Amino acid sequence: MIIETHHLTREFTVRDGLRRRTITAVDGLDLTVAEGEAVGYIGANGAGKSTTIKMLVGILVPTSGTVTTCGLRPLKDRRALTREVGVVFGQRSQLWWDLPVRESFDILGAIHHVPGPVLRTRRDELTEQLEMADFLTTPAW
Repeated sequence: MIIETHHLTREFTVRDGLRRRTITAVDGLDLTVAEGEAVGYIGANGAGKSTTIKMLVGILVPTSGTVTTCGLRPLKDRRALTREVGVVFGQRSQLWWDLPVRESFDILGAIHHVPGPVLRTRRDELTEQLEMADFLTTPAW
């Protein structure tokens, strides 16, 4: 299996005024994804999607349950796992609403010190893979 979880759970303790309460972001998730399968993981804001992905790649520690990704344990084998998977967290709000998408990418590349040739290569590869050439000159709004 590429992804396998058993009773995967993540809880967060939050302050509510002077009191503390526990919020369950992921509640006993059992999931298997076999090699070659394509999976969509959708849900409302706050449903636990990002929390799940973070546990799958070792960014967050599960409160309970087990997880393997690419046959590796995300926490213990995190370095090896980073050679197998990549995750990008983002949303439309990271783009400047009134600028064409291409210009937002250029600005973000400069902010993150990505050399021009590298940025252009990455942008061109992703533009082709995601079939988004028609959107590069369109503002994000």
